[in-house]
Amino acid sequence: MKTPQTIFYLDDDTDDLYFFKEIAESLGHEIEIFINGTEMLRVLEKKIPDIIFLDVYMPVFDGDEILDVIKKNEAWNQIPVVMISGIFPKSNAGKYIDSGANYLMKKPVNFTELKTSLENILTIDWKNFQPSEED
Repeated sequence: MKTPQTIFYLDDDTDDLYFFKEIAESLGHEIEIFINGTEMLRVLEKKIPDIIFLDVYMPVFDGDEILDVIKKNEAWNQIPVVMISGIFPKSNAGKYIDSGANYLMKKPVNFTELKTSLENILTIDWKNFQPSEED
């Protein structure tokens, strides 16, 4: 098994947060969940995760706004960021990649699908990876 990773996950849907947290922890990873982008940015000041998952559509700060803050900050811009959404209109996919997202992931609909997606994403060698949308 790969070394456990520290994951930050930001989503305004608490059901999705706890579903994701349960699966990530079952895979042996440490996860911090956030319902508020401002709170996640505050924690980033003190703790750097191995990877960040951001929901795209949220109130107050959209995921792409948080992505912009992360990628413009020298201390954080090397953290891999996975954008998550129930839908990725083709017209927006390039925008997220151009803004620095490392990966686009459609929200899985069940435990098995999410577990498989997380296992795949968390084994990526981000230094040699070319950003793309999940198949």
